[in-house]
Amino acid sequence: MTRPAQLGLLCLALTVIGRADEPAAPPATTPPAAAATTEPTVRDQLAATLPKYSPPAPEPKPADKPADPDVLELPKMVVKQKPRPRLTPDVVMTRQGLGDQLAKQKFSELDRVLNKFTLPLFGTGMAERALEDYEREKKQQLNQDVLTISKALETSDPSEAKALREAAAKP
Repeated sequence: MTRPAQLGLLCLALTVIGRADEPAAPPATTPPAAAATTEPTVRDQLAATLPKYSPPAPEPKPADKPADPDVLELPKMVVKQKPRPRLTPDVVMTRQGLGDQLAKQKFSELDRVLNKFTLPLFGTGMAERALEDYEREKKQQLNQDVLTISKALETSDPSEAKALREAAAKP
């Protein structure tokens, strides 16, 4: 060890040994008031050298700001993205392709063989009949959904529920 380090350790050891011989001082319950009022303390001296705190000025409200002629302020609005379209068979396929697929699902093999040919003036083909059935089922499902919603709406707004049922009943 170097000589200054040894000297520092020696001073530290003497300080600790010297304090061990002294009796423990009773805890101070009240600070001496006379010394604080007559002499400036270190804290007061440091506080005098520091700059004084001044709160920042409040920012003006948007209405208080002068209007800049070069800036156009628009009203606030919320933009919602349109939901993506659902890929149902009637969106993905052509009308004829959808009709053929529905005819295969709805009609039996025997029905398809027996009704393979139709007269142009007197009948409709299997694909057209299957599409008509599909559209009729979709409309019935939509009407059922609207009636369910209108029943739920009946408790809060009866006039709105009635208008909803009337709008669904229109062809």
